[in-house]
Amino acid sequence: MRSLMLCLAVLGSTVAAMAQLTVIAVERLPLDPSGEWSQPRFSPDGSRIYVTTTEYRGIWEFDLATATARRITDDPGSGYAFSVSDDGTLLAYRRTLGAGKDRSQEIVVRRLDETEGRVVAAERKLSVPAFSGDRLVYREQPSLEKPAAPGAATVTLLGIDQTNIALLVSGKERVLDPLGTGRYVWPSLSPERTRIAAVQMERGALVSDLEGNLLALLGRCNAPSWTHDGRWIVGMDDRDDGYKVIASDLVFVSPDGMHTGRLTATEDVMEMFPDCSPVDNRIAYATLAGQIYVLTYQEEGR
Repeated sequence: MRSLMLCLAVLGSTVAAMAQLTVIAVERLPLDPSGEWSQPRFSPDGSRIYVTTTEYRGIWEFDLATATARRITDDPGSGYAFSVSDDGTLLAYRRTLGAGKDRSQEIVVRRLDETEGRVVAAERKLSVPAFSGDRLVYREQPSLEKPAAPGAATVTLLGIDQTNIALLVSGKERVLDPLGTGRYVWPSLSPERTRIAAVQMERGALVSDLEGNLLALLGRCNAPSWTHDGRWIVGMDDRDDGYKVIASDLVFVSPDGMHTGRLTATEDVMEMFPDCSPVDNRIAYATLAGQIYVLTYQEEGR
């Protein structure tokens, strides 16, 4: 019996080690070729992809069913960390006006079936907005201005606060520093809302729980994004020469850091900033040349 159990354990570990993601299709979105597009993001139902420019000026919505695009706004800075409500009806963004001592910021909310948005906050410095359930939350530095209802059983990623990771958990703000170092970027909340993936600028990608306890170090996996089932994290392995990006491919890693692989390995195309569909096996990503692609994958060896 002991030998049988050992054989089964070895077989199980072999199968797990074989698990990987394999690309089965890649399609370029037919966006205006004169634009330099970046930061693709799926809608909550996976039917649309939102993009901005490499300078974060404006937000566009691409409908995957009709293969058509429309501009939501051309406001400066609006493409940086905007948020879409869970039901897909509202979009919120921060825009920056002026410069230097005249610089100010505004939070704008817009119904996606309407043509105009409304300004809900205007200050010298504001955080990027996020939806917590059906409520919009944002930070009027340095305090949280619009908290979620205290009894709401929700987890909302607020972004980065003073180089640490900021969350709302059941209406209360929580700041995480899993490595005790600060300097985090690209936080990403898992689909079941129990884990955070992020990148610490010196030590690479990591996964923590919602208390800030380190669960795993993942190595090089920048701009991490969780697959819809939470089984994998997809990111970019980008390299630079100190001045510009010279290579970038998409990689995947299991949340425990035990299994890794590459989705792309191209010399002439630099794939960056992946975003996994929340509903199926697709990944949207940008290239350094300003194009947007959608990659479809399958999982093997599961």
